[in-house]
Amino acid sequence: MANALQIAVALAAVLVAAPLARQAAALVRQPPVIGEIAVGLILVPALSTAAGPDLTTALLPPDVQEQLRTIGTAGLALYLTGVGHSARPRRSEVPPRSYAWLLAGSLLPGLAAGALLTAWVVWRGDPGERGTAPTMALTLLLAAALAVTAVPVLVRILTDRGMRDSSEGRLSVLTAVAIDALTWLLVAAALAAASGGGRDLARALVVIVGGAGAAGAARLLLRQPVVSVWCQRWPTAAVTVLGVVTIAAARATEAAGLTAIYGAVLVGLAMPWEGEQGPRSHVVHIVEGMGRLLVPAFFVTAGLTLSTKGPVGFSWWTMILTVLLASAAKLAGGYAGARAAQLPTGTALRFAVLMNTRGLTEIAVLQAGMSAGILTPGLFLVLVVMALVTTVATGPLLSLTAHPPLLQLRPSDG
Repeated sequence: MANALQIAVALAAVLVAAPLARQAAALVRQPPVIGEIAVGLILVPALSTAAGPDLTTALLPPDVQEQLRTIGTAGLALYLTGVGHSARPRRSEVPPRSYAWLLAGSLLPGLAAGALLTAWVVWRGDPGERGTAPTMALTLLLAAALAVTAVPVLVRILTDRGMRDSSEGRLSVLTAVAIDALTWLLVAAALAAASGGGRDLARALVVIVGGAGAAGAARLLLRQPVVSVWCQRWPTAAVTVLGVVTIAAARATEAAGLTAIYGAVLVGLAMPWEGEQGPRSHVVHIVEGMGRLLVPAFFVTAGLTLSTKGPVGFSWWTMILTVLLASAAKLAGGYAGARAAQLPTGTALRFAVLMNTRGLTEIAVLQAGMSAGILTPGLFLVLVVMALVTTVATGPLLSLTAHPPLLQLRPSDG
C-alpha cells in the first residue's frame, strides 16, 4: 500500500512538473520538450546528488523507481504508435531511390565519426576513460552512439513546432526509424563482441526482419473495411486493444535485446493511413495522446539512472571532440544526403538539423554500453553531454535555417 502511494505521488509530481518545464523552455525559445529533458536529465540528477543516496532511496525506493520506469516506458511506447502511423512521406516528395541517399548521408558519417572517436580514446590511453572492453566492441558502440537519431525527441520537436506534416518532418522521422533499427543492430554486435559471442547479433537481426514482416502482414489485415467500422463504432475497445498490443510489442522487442522504440513504431506502421479524420487514425491519435502524457516519467527515470554514475575518467578534451564530431557528421552528412536526394536547399538544411537530434535514444544506447562494461563512467558522461548539447541545439538551428536570407542562397531550389 505504501509503495502504491509513493508511486502515485511520484507520478503526480512528474505530471505537475512537466507542463511547468515546457513553459520554462518556451521562455528561453527552446522547444517545450527540451524542458522535459532538462528536468529529467539535469535537475533530477542534481537534486538526487544534493539530497544524497539515503534520502533519494527513502523518497523513491528502487522498486518505486522501477515501477515509474515501467510507466514511462509504456507511455513512450504508446506515444510512438503515432510516430509510426504518421511516418509515411508522400510519394511526390522524393522518388523511392532517393531514400538511400537520405539514409546514407545521415548514417555513414556518424559511423565514421564513432570510429575516429574510438581512435582518439585508444590513442590517449587513459585507463579511466578507455576501460577494458575489446576495441571492436568499443568501436561498434561509439559508432552507434554518434550515428543515432532519437525518434521520440525528434517527433516531440516536430510536434511542438507544427512540423509533423512537413516534408522534412516526415522524411526525418522515416530516416530516423531506419537508423534506429540499424543502430540497435550495431549495439547488439557490440554486446556480442564484448561477451565473445554472436548470439545477440543473430537474435537482433531476426527480430528486426521478423518484426518488419509481421507489421507488413498485419497491415494487410487491418486494411479490411470491417476494422474501420469497428474503430468507428467501438472506439474505446479499439483504443484498449491498440494500447495493449503496442505495449506488448514494445516489451517483446526490448526483451529480444533491441529497444521498445522499434516494437512500438512497427505497430504504428501496421495501422493503415486513412487521413487525419479517419476512424483508424482517430484511435491512433487517442493512444498517442495518452502516451504523450506519460513520456516525462521516462525522462525522470533516465535522470535517476544518470545520478548513480560517477565522473571517473571524464575528459573535457574528449567531450569537446565528441560534440564536434557528432554535430559535423549529422549536419554535413545529412545535408549532403538530402541534396543528393534532390531536396530543396531549405528542406535539406532543416532535415540535417533534425537528424542531429539524439535525446533519449542516445541515453538508451549508452545505458546498454555501460551495463555491458563497454563504456567507463567518464566516457558515458561525455556521451550524455554530447546528447544533451546536440538535442538542445536543434531548436536554435531550426530557427536559423528558417531565416529568409539563409534560405535564399539558392533561389532556384525554392
